[in-house]
Amino acid sequence: MTLAALLAAIAGLITVGLGLFGLVRPHTAAAFVGILPNGLRGVSEVRATYGGLFFVLGLASLIIASPQAWLMVGLAWGGAALARVVSVVIDRSFDSKNYGGIVLEGLLCVLFLAHLVVR
Repeated sequence: MTLAALLAAIAGLITVGLGLFGLVRPHTAAAFVGILPNGLRGVSEVRATYGGLFFVLGLASLIIASPQAWLMVGLAWGGAALARVVSVVIDRSFDSKNYGGIVLEGLLCVLFLAHLVVR
């Protein structure tokens, strides 16, 4: 296993873990990210987005295990980090969890995109 594959696998496992958290504990996941699900449909939305989407995204990166898969998932995490930076600037949302989110999403982006610079 190359260093790039190892870094992507670590990021994939973290993504799977985040997905499992959202799937199994939607109320806790929602509270952690600062949202309040509105009724059962809201809980379903949290399970779908923070659970199913993250879980399958991470799992696919582990199963496919190719530079193309890592690129796609890395760019997705990079987009999340960038959107959060935009929110900090435009919305003036200077919350420590936002900064933590930027760090985590940015780290996952870097781990997934490491194959572009290391082998």
